[in-house]
Amino acid sequence: MKKECCREQDWEILGIDHVAIAVRNIDVWEAFYVQGCGGKRFYKIEDANPDGPSSMRLCGIKVGGLSLALIQGIDREEVSQVTKYVAQHGDHSYQHIAVAVRNIEAFMRDLCGKGVSLLGELKQREDPTWGGEVKQIFALPFDPELDPDEAPFFEFVERPQKGASFTSGDSFSDDFAKALFQDVEAAAKSGKRKSFISAEALSKIFLAYRK
Repeated sequence: MKKECCREQDWEILGIDHVAIAVRNIDVWEAFYVQGCGGKRFYKIEDANPDGPSSMRLCGIKVGGLSLALIQGIDREEVSQVTKYVAQHGDHSYQHIAVAVRNIEAFMRDLCGKGVSLLGELKQREDPTWGGEVKQIFALPFDPELDPDEAPFFEFVERPQKGASFTSGDSFSDDFAKALFQDVEAAAKSGKRKSFISAEALSKIFLAYRK
């Protein structure tokens, strides 16, 4: 008999916090979601990495219960990771899905113990919109054949829960945008290709599940 997939644990996946979509022209797609779909812009930054050789623009839009992060590359001395991503996958392609979790530290310990690889350090900030601390971290991409700036990946987010129910994120931070952008840049420039979870670790989990 198979083991139960769900077990008691001190962390929990709550849902989708936001989806990041890489675009060629952020203003055009902002108009589409706000004017065309009835969304509401809650955040916009014109240069997330102003002192760097490349950067990105970012626009946060709430459409119903879904939070979107539109991103557009800014190329200076170097081609932005977002520009590269659009070149690889096309206009309006999702770059990452941010998964909302409860107790992100316990979540990280558990998954890293199973062979999952995360990117950079856990970012923490006080957010008045949520009335508490928000924590975020990127994961490495799913495909080890691609560089970290060429492949989709997960982000994990913990926000203070409003009441008993989960709601998706509706606040971003200039400092966090810069720090997370720089994490991907550093990983890409390292030249190391490593996936979110290795084939060996995934196989081990699969075999344990089948028992």
